Amino acid sequence: IKFCSFLFERVAPRPLAIMARNSLSVLKELRELMRKSPASSTGLQAFIVPTGDRHQNEYLADCDQYRQFISGFTGSAGTAVVTLKKALLWTDGRYHSQALQELDSEHWQLMKAGLHDTPEIHAYLAKELPADSTIGLDASTVTINRYHELRKGVKEVGQKVVCVENLVSQVWTNRPPLPSQPAVALPKQYTGKDVHEKVCAIRKKLTECQCSGLAVTALDEVAWLFNLRGSDIQYNPVFFAYAFISQQDVVLFIDSCKLTAEARRHLEVETEAGGEGFLSLEDYNQFHAYLSKFASSNTDDRILISNQSSQDVANAVPKKNRKVDKSPIAQMKSMKNSVELAGIRDASIRDAVALCQYFSWLEKEVPSGKVTEMSAATELLQLRRRVTKFVGPSFETISGSGPNGAVIHYRVLPETSRSLSVNEMYLCDSGGQYLDGTTDVTRTMHFGQATAHEKECYTRVLKGHINVTTVVFPNKCKGTLLDTLARTALWEVGLNFNHGTGHGVGAYLNVHEGPQGISPLGTKDEGFQAGMLITVEPGYYEDGAFGIRIENVCVVKKAETKVRMPTCSILNIDLHTASGRMHREESSESSDMNWTSSWHTLSAYPCILSPWFICSGTVVHM
Repeated sequence: IKFCSFLFERVAPRPLAIMARNSLSVLKELRELMRKSPASSTGLQAFIVPTGDRHQNEYLADCDQYRQFISGFTGSAGTAVVTLKKALLWTDGRYHSQALQELDSEHWQLMKAGLHDTPEIHAYLAKELPADSTIGLDASTVTINRYHELRKGVKEVGQKVVCVENLVSQVWTNRPPLPSQPAVALPKQYTGKDVHEKVCAIRKKLTECQCSGLAVTALDEVAWLFNLRGSDIQYNPVFFAYAFISQQDVVLFIDSCKLTAEARRHLEVETEAGGEGFLSLEDYNQFHAYLSKFASSNTDDRILISNQSSQDVANAVPKKNRKVDKSPIAQMKSMKNSVELAGIRDASIRDAVALCQYFSWLEKEVPSGKVTEMSAATELLQLRRRVTKFVGPSFETISGSGPNGAVIHYRVLPETSRSLSVNEMYLCDSGGQYLDGTTDVTRTMHFGQATAHEKECYTRVLKGHINVTTVVFPNKCKGTLLDTLARTALWEVGLNFNHGTGHGVGAYLNVHEGPQGISPLGTKDEGFQAGMLITVEPGYYEDGAFGIRIENVCVVKKAETKVRMPTCSILNIDLHTASGRMHREESSESSDMNWTSSWHTLSAYPCILSPWFICSGTVVHM
């Protein structure tokens, strides 16, 4: 595994043939296909291009970047809508600034999702298109839930949504092929449970929900279930595959060339408790046909399909034979076992060493004026590469100085890379994939003298972080209730931030993991329970000036209270401290100062970090 880890690291995305600044020709081609579509006698009046693939990955393989190709927008979330007259892009507050920079403004209109005056896509189409309009989309690019929301939203005015071939693929010349990197084994020393144990737990859930089978479509769920990892999706250690589990069968649908001899031996060992024939392998492209055949052979049974699966999976099973609901694997995966929790703790300690070295290097080098956003991100990657069990970044590093830090999901490019300065704030959001855990850390620094306004904003963001990580709450409390705590200090002076406060994190899996989260919009999950990982990342962003975010990965743990009601609290795992230079002590309550002092003391405690600095041959003054 140590030999293979760097083999799969991919640092920068491969260039795509995208139409970022001259999209008129490709829009003309697409509209011509819309007019000729056999979906109705008048063709299609609109075509929707979500950010999605057949597995509904957050990050997409190059071959599935349909929305990026047609619009030129490179953010990880958004939906393009092309009508016969207009082209529009909906994206949330994290990407408003980025979208304005990347869209061809002559032919594309940005729709700022999340703002009260921005209509939902279905509401816009219902108002702008004729009542008998036909709206097309590729069923493999949209979730079941979203598909039915769109259909319902336009049905009231006589419009209809239909599933058609992906028209963007027909105008995308030189589209890349589907990735086919090998899947590698992740031993039980990192996973804590073997495949047979996990299958038994899933079968118990199937009995409880009165279903005969489970269609597993999310790539991180497949990887978690079979204790395999891959590199088909940049930053996410997953591979293209499906799975199906019934009381009798466990089937992995995968391109056979992905399974090395080592991976096959691993699967044999991990499933030997189930006996001979416990696991069978089928070709990746046979999954939908298998579902259809299973349903036709078991006409009185139901298949459980995740509501986050693509609509094309639902289309493969008759309505009476399917139950669309939350995936039981998502909840199981979110509840980390003791081995996984120990792993993420160890990974975070080693990651903190790299971060301490990085910010120490910046303190020395930034005054020279020779450090750029891009060179800084490269240096951080080089430091992480020296850390044991490092596989690759968990996402593209956000390295933003001054006004670029105000772009919430800023992506540094050669043409946008600014020099770091002692006169501006610097925001760095980064993470690593390690064999024993996934990290995600954001720090905001100033290498000179921050202004009083900058210090006040930073302190209020830090207060929000402290509020969330010190509260005790009932077991299964929803993240919506905790979100307010991250914002109250900002609200007091009329400030806010336009993104969620936290997301789940995988165990050497996707850095963004559900179902748990902290957001003002709410999440459809069972609430926080002990063993879950969650980031806490309040922020504040002043366009054209600076951005602030303080983020740690935290673990939800049981809390001891006077009255023995089941309660939990959130404990920080990340050990690299917040910036003392940015913190206004006179604006902080004594409890906040005590929390900050404890965090700094823990981070500097010799028995935790010193051995790693000694091993790395580097001394860092904290």
